[in-house]
Amino acid sequence: MNVTPRASDSYLFLGLALAVASVNPFSLQISASQEVAKFSFDMMLVWGAGLIGIWLARFMYAKGGRTFSSFLDFNYKTRGLILSWLIGGALLTFWYIPGPFEASVINPSARALQLISFTVAGLISGIGWDAMTRVWKSITIFAVFSMMATMAEIFLEMGSYYAIDVYKPYSVSQLVETSYFLFAMAFVPSTYYMVKILKDLDIF
Repeated sequence: MNVTPRASDSYLFLGLALAVASVNPFSLQISASQEVAKFSFDMMLVWGAGLIGIWLARFMYAKGGRTFSSFLDFNYKTRGLILSWLIGGALLTFWYIPGPFEASVINPSARALQLISFTVAGLISGIGWDAMTRVWKSITIFAVFSMMATMAEIFLEMGSYYAIDVYKPYSVSQLVETSYFLFAMAFVPSTYYMVKILKDLDIF
């Protein structure tokens, strides 16, 4: 892998910084009352753990060993899609089903389990990411931001048109605010990566 130790270590340090910023008493307190904050800090935790996962994949590659080699061989044969899309994606999706989501807000034990799940999802997805081809990396990023835009549309329709509180115990107005936040976060990146996918496929 054409990555210097210093560059690889930067993933670890940045990942740890994002994880600490998203999981501390202050951020957890805000998340309990502000839906936008919860989505933001959850996103930071997953991205931070993902960077640590990339570092971990390269550490295992450099360290070697039968166990590491077998695991990394499986990861590369599956292009990282099993770890990132199937396992990591399933863990994240579960906690955004209304029932588990509500429990993660009002129940401290459920919140702790959610944070652990997001950390594991980020780590696994980061390891998977390191084995992806350029095209699949572009598709993955595009899919992430596209799903954010899809969630934003659902939130906006539920909150504005039907006044249904999908994610209790937050208010309907917070649901609408969160939808605008997700739209803003998703618009530019999803457009950029759509073009990038076409370039990676030599179509554009």
